[in-house]
Amino acid sequence: MAEFPVKCDAPRNTGEMTIQLADKLSNIKALARFSFGTGLPRSGMSVLTGILRQNPRFISQTMGAAFDLVVALDKSVEDGGLLPASLNDGQKFALLRSGIDAVYHDRAFEAAVFDVHRDWLSKMDLLVRLYPLCRFVVMVRNPASIVNSYALEAGYTDEAKLSDLADRLLTPTGDVGRQIAALREALGSHHAERIFVLDYDRLVDDPEEAMDVLYDFLRSEEFAHDFNKVEIDGDLQPVERQAEPNVLPTRMILQLSGKAFWRNLRKTNATLMLGRAR
Repeated sequence: MAEFPVKCDAPRNTGEMTIQLADKLSNIKALARFSFGTGLPRSGMSVLTGILRQNPRFISQTMGAAFDLVVALDKSVEDGGLLPASLNDGQKFALLRSGIDAVYHDRAFEAAVFDVHRDWLSKMDLLVRLYPLCRFVVMVRNPASIVNSYALEAGYTDEAKLSDLADRLLTPTGDVGRQIAALREALGSHHAERIFVLDYDRLVDDPEEAMDVLYDFLRSEEFAHDFNKVEIDGDLQPVERQAEPNVLPTRMILQLSGKAFWRNLRKTNATLMLGRAR
């Protein structure tokens, strides 16, 4: 995608320069308030967004319209689509950013946006162009625990069915495999310093510490949360580990646990907050 030049007209006088400077600072502050949540399925994003919604400074939508709007507009920009050919790069840039801005058009100026979609990492380059100060929060969990959760929901106990389920989820196009591949690519990119990887176990075992680190990463003031009454999936619940019976054989647990590559990173610019290996 082409770079988007910023055109600045020379100010006529000191007063106009002061106004323009104030406007620029205002825009910078506004851009800094956009962050994006993503990650592996069943890894605690609903818990995290439930916690954040207690903070009146945060606006959060899960799997909302912003992602679909950005994808549609980006496609139109790239292939010409329905956009007039006369639009210059700066106009295209403004149009792309308007997709997300429109979803949150009625937010207060000081509000921080935390938009959640499982596929935001696939649009990381674009989002960084649109919001140069944006950051990404990626929820992860031991793949064995994720597969076990799916298996319990499906009522699987037969080893053949469990193996087939794991294969389908972990394939490169599967719900889990696709996100693992996207995270691996993102952590190896030059955007890695914008990424905060938060493990489900760490969040539910010590939510207060996790939120303190998260607020620091998002450049936001801390907030006194009530972790005993968080709205999760429509119900008020305490933030705690949900005890689940294990239906996976030991061999499969060990194999799937090895897919958690983020636990073995020797060097990364990302911020990682992981729980103990399970």
